[in-house]
Order: sequence, then structure tokens, then C-alpha cells
Amino acid sequence: MSGFAPRVLGRTGRLVGPLGVGASYGVSDRAVEEAFERGVRYFYWAWARRKGMATGLARLIPAHREELFITVTSLVPTAPMIRYSVERALRALGTDYLDALQFYLYSDGKGIGAGQLETALTLREEGKIRFIAGTGHQRPRFERFADAPFADLFHVRYNAIHRGAEAEVFDPLGRRHRADRPGLVAFTATSWRQLIEADPKRLSPDPVPTAGDCYRFALSRPEVDVCLTGPSSDEQMRHALDAVEKGPMNDDELVWMRRVGDRLKGEKQSG
Repeated sequence: MSGFAPRVLGRTGRLVGPLGVGASYGVSDRAVEEAFERGVRYFYWAWARRKGMATGLARLIPAHREELFITVTSLVPTAPMIRYSVERALRALGTDYLDALQFYLYSDGKGIGAGQLETALTLREEGKIRFIAGTGHQRPRFERFADAPFADLFHVRYNAIHRGAEAEVFDPLGRRHRADRPGLVAFTATSWRQLIEADPKRLSPDPVPTAGDCYRFALSRPEVDVCLTGPSSDEQMRHALDAVEKGPMNDDELVWMRRVGDRLKGEKQSG
């Protein structure tokens, strides 16, 4: 991908990005392999562990394991089930380790439970995972958790409608050297399709953004190491790949996306 240079995923030191692929919407094995061929290295096999991504990764792993960054989500809260979930993923993919195990950060400000962390650290000591990740919607706490043992990388909601991460996550963590901060992965770039399915009449004379516009908008923030796409077809995968090859948005494009985001957010609040 020539438009955006590959980016280091924070303190993990791994060269990934700019685009990451999630499995939840049914990406095919062919699309996974094509994405890899075109530079994608971050694969998120998360809440819905779809077969298409598993099959594609299983074919790539024998020759390219060290190039891939595979993240899974902890689907269950208890220590024995966390281990079971990880080991099941390892068997399904045919690999000895996962690059990251992600936990949902509690809204009470405690991060993750002590038992969860202990299990994750044990799995890391055993070599079954390499990094521990966090995600959640309590963005102001991300800076506070930045040095926690579960903060090798964060998944952060960010799009033209929801831009709170700019002040609450990107600005404070961006002041750190990349090697001293968690990796940052942006998700829901289309705001659950609100941006790309907006009524053209409501946005006129502004055009409705494409999914590719949304990925480019997120990646135009230098703090974002990876922007996730969740394609449901090979065509959508190619659209995302083609879009990021265009590189960062210019000032006029950024102003347009922010204006669209503000209008859609205002309509949602007023409705």
C-alpha cells in the first residue's frame, strides 16, 4: 500500500497497518489472502470468529506467521474459560501463539479483573499470547491505563461523527514517543454505516462519504496505527484496500468529513 506507510503498533514494536481487517461481517478466505498480498498485517478474529478469516489465516500462517498480527477477544470473563477460548483459537488457526488477547475495560475504572489479568499474564509467560489489549468506551481512562500491564494496545472508537478520541486519547497519548505508548487501533470508522448510508438530501450539497473516505479520515490522524475495516464481501475488501492507497486526506477533505459528521451527529441528537 503506497498511500499510507506501514505504521509501528505503539510499544509492541510491530510494523503493521495502516489497514486492519475484522472478521465479524463475514470476510472470505480469498479476501484475507488478497489483503495480506496488498500489505495488510493486522487481523482481528474477535467477537464473531468467522470461518472465512480462520481459513485464510490458516493458509497464510505456515509461511508468514511472523508477519501476521492476530488479535482475538476474550469472549468470557472467568479464568478457566479465558484459557479455553485462547487454546481453542490456537487449534482453529493452527498456530502456537496469538499476537494479542483483548479485554473489554470495565466502566467502573478498574480496567480488567485481577483474575483475568493473572490468566492473561500466565498465557503470555507460556508463549501462547504476546500482548494484552484493551477496548471500551470510557476514553478518558485510556491515558490513565496507558502503563498498565493490559495496555500493550487499545482499540478506540473513532469516526467523523464520534471524534472525542482526539482530545481524550490521541492528544495525551500522542505526546508520548510511539515506543512508549500503547498501540492505537481505530474501529467503527463508518459509525456503524451511519456515514455511508446518510440521506443525500440531508447532506446536500455535500456528498455522502464512502467507506474508503471513512478509513482515510481515521488514518489521517498520525496517532492511529491501524484502522479496522469489516468487509462482508470481496468487493468491499478491495474498496478498502484501494481507498487507503490514496493516502491521507487533504485539508479540504478533512473539513468536509468533519462537517458531515457534525451534521449527522446534530440530526441524531435532535431526533
